[in-house]
Amino acid sequence: MSQATIELPPKLVPVFSGEARYRGAYGGRGSAKTRSFALMTAVKGYQFGMGGKAGQILCAREHLNSLDESSMEEVKTAIRSVPWLNAYYEIGEKYIRSVDGRIKYTFAGLRHNLDSIKSKARILLCWIDEAEPVTEEAWRKLIPTIREEGSEIWVTWNPESKRSSTNLRFRDDPPDGAKIVALNWRDNPWF
Repeated sequence: MSQATIELPPKLVPVFSGEARYRGAYGGRGSAKTRSFALMTAVKGYQFGMGGKAGQILCAREHLNSLDESSMEEVKTAIRSVPWLNAYYEIGEKYIRSVDGRIKYTFAGLRHNLDSIKSKARILLCWIDEAEPVTEEAWRKLIPTIREEGSEIWVTWNPESKRSSTNLRFRDDPPDGAKIVALNWRDNPWF
């Protein structure tokens, strides 16, 4: 068994340590939230694949009209920055998948694709970036969709309204087992 070192802002280390159904971070720009979570989706996908699990990593946003508006480039950059992840994933113009065929990335907008997401099979991990505008209806439909054994839901957002569904659900009254932290530019050692 070999070990790898992943660099994260120190406040995120406990978020990604151990088991959790929900992981997340909220705060202002420059905190390395998106970059860190993009990297960790690839690490988690590697762990799933090497552990013999097959399925999808769904990267979602409330509004997504094209792959250009998705987190795809962040994920690609993160994978390419770590040699053993780069060796594990095959990256194309419009896809990311593991070379063993076990893990594939899917990118979707929640506003117009929620019903099609509900029919997707084997979602092992769902990361919602820029989650502030996600509606309560979307959360109520999405959460039960992520139902594979050991599956996780990750959330990153810049709070704009104390009354937003995301803020109420994951900051004010986080679910049991959630690991969610405030993260700002001061917490980013590379800022």
